[in-house]
Amino acid sequence: MQDVRKIGLFDSGLGGLTVLKALDQVLPEVPKMYFGDTLHLPYGDKSNEAIIGYSTRIVEFLIREGCDMIVIACNSASAAAGGYLEEKFPTITFINVIDPVVQWLAESDYTEVGLFGTRATVRSGEYARRLQLLQPNIHLRSLSTPLLVPLIEDGFLGTGIDQQVMRHYMAHEQLQGVQALVPGCTHYPLLAELAKEVLQFADWIDAPVIVAETAAAMWKGNASPSRTDGRAAVQYFLSDKTTSFMEMSEKIFGISAQWQTITLS
Repeated sequence: MQDVRKIGLFDSGLGGLTVLKALDQVLPEVPKMYFGDTLHLPYGDKSNEAIIGYSTRIVEFLIREGCDMIVIACNSASAAAGGYLEEKFPTITFINVIDPVVQWLAESDYTEVGLFGTRATVRSGEYARRLQLLQPNIHLRSLSTPLLVPLIEDGFLGTGIDQQVMRHYMAHEQLQGVQALVPGCTHYPLLAELAKEVLQFADWIDAPVIVAETAAAMWKGNASPSRTDGRAAVQYFLSDKTTSFMEMSEKIFGISAQWQTITLS
């Protein structure tokens, strides 16, 4: 594994910022780049081939900008493109958002676990497959929840509509009897407080923190010549600068930095 100079993260929109926030708390001194592919939002409704294409172009951009550790801060991209990216870019250290959570679950005492996910993530079956390999005694119940990403991206948090949608999904028979619920999309941790109010019967898993701790452990296992004292800069990129994204990134994450728009061919 080679020295890491800069960490790149990417997602289709706001969701990956939950992972960036958690990572910046454990590695504040490490330079980072974030790419939100808002032009193709959401990934959860796209084909695997499309997601692989988008992800490949973003990774090539991050590599050109000096990133040699890249966090795939998107469950749909982790499921559809993670393996492909690792094979295509063997010199890059990749962290996906599925394996760290699956590893954490495998070491837990849970036996019945629910998963909220996009259509692409649930369709892939990757959580269940990987969990079965590590801990076959855990039964994973997956539920496709396609309304949640647009609800977040379009600014419906705190409107009451978010609570109605969350209650609708949590009442689904597929989730009855689970001990814990995994937010299988990096947007979903933005619903954590609401979920804890509504979710009377299970624990909410803090996936971004789990992923960030895994990335930090891998970083600290490498020599890191770009490591600086104090807080390092974060660079922000978008494929399409929309008003709603700009407003939500500042409202939710307090990000008022200059977002650069990059067209990837």
